[in-house]
Amino acid sequence: MRNFFFIFFIILMSLQGLVAQDCIADAGEDANYCTGSGSGYRLYLNGGRSTVGSGAPNYQWTVLDDGITISSSQSRRSNPYFAYPQDLESNKSFQIELLVFDNDNSCSDRDTVVITCAANMCPDADAGDDKELSSGCFFETFLDGTDSEDPKGEALTYIWSSLDGYDDLIENKNTPLATFIFPQIEQNTLFSFLLSVSDGEYIRKDTSQVYYFKNQPPVADAGKNFETCDYEFRLNGNRSYDPDRNKLTFNWVSLDGLSISEARTIYPKVTSPLDLTSSKSYRVELNLSDGYCQDRDTIIVTIKNNLCPIAIAGDDIRVAKFDSYPVFLDASNSWDPDGSELTYEWQGPNGQIFTEPVIKIDDASPTVPYTKYTYRLKVTDQAGDFGEDSVKIIFSEFSAPISPEIFAVADHNRVLVSWDASSEASYDSLTGYSDFEGYRLYRSTDGGITWGGPDDRLYDYDGNFVGWIPYAQYDFDQSADFNHCVYSHTSCDQGEPRRGESISGLDPLSPRFSLGNDSGIKYAFIDSNVYDGVEYTYTITAYDIGLSPFEISFNQTDSSGIFTSDTIWSGLNPGKFLGPSRLSYFTEGGEFIREVSNSARGYPSLESKKGGKGDKNFITVVPGYIASNISFPDENNMEALFDSDPNNVGTGTRSYFIVDRSKIIQARIKYEIQAEKGEDAIDGMACENPYIFGYEIDDSGNPVSTKISSLSQITPFEKDSISGLPGVIIEGNDLYIPDYTIVNKIGQWTGLTNGIRFKFENDIPLYPYETPEFLADTVEWSNQDGSPLDSISFYTLLYQSGLTFGLQYAPGGSYERRLNIDYKIELFDEPVGDTVQILNLDGLGDMALPLRVTNLKTGKRVGLNCADIGSEEGGFFDTENGASDNTWTRREVIGFRYDTLSVGGVPTESHTFNLRIDFNIPAKIKDYSDQQTYSMGDTVAFGSMMWRAKEAIDGIEPPSNNSNSTIGLKNNPWEVIYPWDKNLAITIRPEKLFVDGDNWVSDMSILGAPDLVEKATMSEIKAVPNPYVVHSKFNETPASRKMRFTHLPQRCQITIFTVSGEVVASISHDERYDGNAWWDLTNLQGASIAPGLYIFTVEPHSDDAVNNTEPFIGKFAVIR
Repeated sequence: MRNFFFIFFIILMSLQGLVAQDCIADAGEDANYCTGSGSGYRLYLNGGRSTVGSGAPNYQWTVLDDGITISSSQSRRSNPYFAYPQDLESNKSFQIELLVFDNDNSCSDRDTVVITCAANMCPDADAGDDKELSSGCFFETFLDGTDSEDPKGEALTYIWSSLDGYDDLIENKNTPLATFIFPQIEQNTLFSFLLSVSDGEYIRKDTSQVYYFKNQPPVADAGKNFETCDYEFRLNGNRSYDPDRNKLTFNWVSLDGLSISEARTIYPKVTSPLDLTSSKSYRVELNLSDGYCQDRDTIIVTIKNNLCPIAIAGDDIRVAKFDSYPVFLDASNSWDPDGSELTYEWQGPNGQIFTEPVIKIDDASPTVPYTKYTYRLKVTDQAGDFGEDSVKIIFSEFSAPISPEIFAVADHNRVLVSWDASSEASYDSLTGYSDFEGYRLYRSTDGGITWGGPDDRLYDYDGNFVGWIPYAQYDFDQSADFNHCVYSHTSCDQGEPRRGESISGLDPLSPRFSLGNDSGIKYAFIDSNVYDGVEYTYTITAYDIGLSPFEISFNQTDSSGIFTSDTIWSGLNPGKFLGPSRLSYFTEGGEFIREVSNSARGYPSLESKKGGKGDKNFITVVPGYIASNISFPDENNMEALFDSDPNNVGTGTRSYFIVDRSKIIQARIKYEIQAEKGEDAIDGMACENPYIFGYEIDDSGNPVSTKISSLSQITPFEKDSISGLPGVIIEGNDLYIPDYTIVNKIGQWTGLTNGIRFKFENDIPLYPYETPEFLADTVEWSNQDGSPLDSISFYTLLYQSGLTFGLQYAPGGSYERRLNIDYKIELFDEPVGDTVQILNLDGLGDMALPLRVTNLKTGKRVGLNCADIGSEEGGFFDTENGASDNTWTRREVIGFRYDTLSVGGVPTESHTFNLRIDFNIPAKIKDYSDQQTYSMGDTVAFGSMMWRAKEAIDGIEPPSNNSNSTIGLKNNPWEVIYPWDKNLAITIRPEKLFVDGDNWVSDMSILGAPDLVEKATMSEIKAVPNPYVVHSKFNETPASRKMRFTHLPQRCQITIFTVSGEVVASISHDERYDGNAWWDLTNLQGASIAPGLYIFTVEPHSDDAVNNTEPFIGKFAVIR
């Protein structure tokens, strides 16, 4: 028994010794080498698998054989290097020892590795850099292995081969510089090549790749040769183009010393030389590039030795009629580059000639509100060459915008009033400003004699009737006002001033009138406060912003009490125009009220005139039922009228309303987006400068009416421009161009088109001043296999867990990429999705995510990133909220950092979106406490996440705090909890901009499409009013009485009888849309009928009714 205990003691001591040995040295595997890395031929050792009990290992490498050395600094690293011994006469092995010890010197261990180096060093194969080449200008490429070398200088042999099976397309494949002839490609193609280099003993290999993308070269057009005598002139390269619509760069170069400025623009400026003794020709070359390919064109410019003089007539002049004064035109700033004396000739609007440099102009029609005179200046040098210029002189009053055209469609107890946008193109005739501000709609029930009731009248402070309160009013909203160009109603030229402020509230110079409340411009108003059978009259006016007065600013210069004054001009009045010194005010009827001083020289807002009968802004309608057997689709159901192509990308809003039923045509209309691709946009997303084109098509989808253009008669530039238009067909040598019924900018209402007006509008801004918020079109919740999520799970995730997914456009121009892309987010119940590299307080590490993201346009996984800065984005030190824990925390942003997109045919990694996922932590989940012991399955909240104990735990916090989160999570006794299960998938489909080619087909025949008349249709017919009483609300006068039959079909016969069966009257009704017929209560002889009870029948046209549909029989009474 004693021997047994002795043996057990010896074994126990041996095991304790093994346990105490905590240091393990690992010098790596023995290896054979024939070369090293880099120009110094370095060989690296690997002691990284060595470990110590606690802390980081310490290393000491020692070479045990002569012939190589490891520097002192390298010898203390885990992965040191030494230089390959290049002077060996035979292969040699070197023993290298690694000593590993801990910081306390409590343990150490040694290991030895043998490195064998060959005397004949391997050659170094270098197949060259990877390339990106265009199929439009590169038809072959060099395969360059000339940087391959042999350390010993021995002769090398080369073999190039294709990894894609194109060996037969490689020329000189056994030389360092081979040539590859590209095959024809139908799509972007990646070609891979292998270079094998041999010194007779060793073979080394390297690969290179060529990304070969489909791209057509640009076409340079420098214009036609010409001769000039101008001192300064511009060349024109605007006929240059790129078939793929890539961004072009221009560079003009004079081949003969001509002075060119702005050479990298489309229109460079040329300055003629002044020392020519005879005419001289100069060659100017245009170098054009689309970023991948180049093209050149040369133009010959002949400059005459005598340069033409430069005529300067001065800027256009605008003079107020109310403050008119003579205008002097001065040509004395004209000059001759050669210094020649000039003669002057002014030609007036009636052909009169003046030969003085300075002439005086008076307004010949001072009582006319607007007069314009154009004077042409011609200056001639002594050689007879001349220059010309012109100037306009405008004498004018301030002017109101033009009135828009009004339309109205009546229905049952409803009138849709609409108007066009023509007023917005108005310019004040005096200032030249684009000063339109809004629309005012007025309604009358007496044919336009009055425009409202007693409460709708406006009075000044003296009780004078000065106007009417509008029935509706619409003006520019704040953004539209702020960004509106002062001199243009469309887009501003570069540097052109904008209004820069909102226009709203009462007019300061006419305070009974409102300038609006920033409502936003509208072009339609639905009047539901109407009665069937009553006549309503509407007029629409347009008004401007008026002229802002100036202000006087006083500033004290010093303590002496002396002030200086300064005139402050409004940004709305950059031309510094002045209103009259006195303002006159008038009644609504045009009668003079008063005249007041106008020291600040502003001017009230002007409104166009209310319309009268026959004016385009005046209309009268009578509401009532449409024909009972026709129907119109719901105006909110856009697909009923505009059938979308299933390949459409854009998700913007489409709106329409009927303006004039009489102009509706029975035809199929195709609408198509025409847009350009931005230089930063991904391929296929041409969204810039979008227009909607419309044209009539047949049942096969071809244009019904076209214009024909011969390809032989147009330039390649014109062909490229025209062939890209919607609906254009090329057959042989002919281009068939549709007759477009509409060409309209996206975001604007069209004019009256086939009886309707419509608008296509992007739901996200095309050119925002700052990156907008992300808007989702749809968010689809499903299982990862595509099956729908059950309603209970959906409710639990969305409402109980509060699970939300928020996308934001990434900074740095991602919005300009035009990211019309759907993404699928697959979620897992543990962090087994993508792994990303992070940097936090622990240094570099990895973070495993519980999700992965797929770009549904490319089908590729999206490379992600995440900053481990906690749920509140508080930075690396905010550990309380989950920062620096190597674990993804809710609300920590996940970036779509490496989303592979195609831009200009080239795959480009872009940071597209940032994703923020949030969910609730239930209140019942208690915070983790280091004073508590947890059992398996217990759940806690820690670092803004939920954690579950995988085993009994005492004193261990949930996050791993390990530089490798995968290892950390495996070793961590806690597991993170997410509110979803392992099968959840979220598909986010953003609101998308319209792109070139998006199209819709509209079958106009469904507007007012007739149905067969049935008994149910006939049963709705009524005679109103019933009983008929004199002085009813239907505008009856003693000389005019009328009764209405409603709910009629399109075609029917109405017969009225006495109760004894005698025919009183017969009315034939035949209207395409109107379901009302009017009767003046006279009999067949034209006499007024007597009071009493009457019977009427309505019989539908036999072609329009279901078989055996009986006439409708009704009755009404007439009461005196």
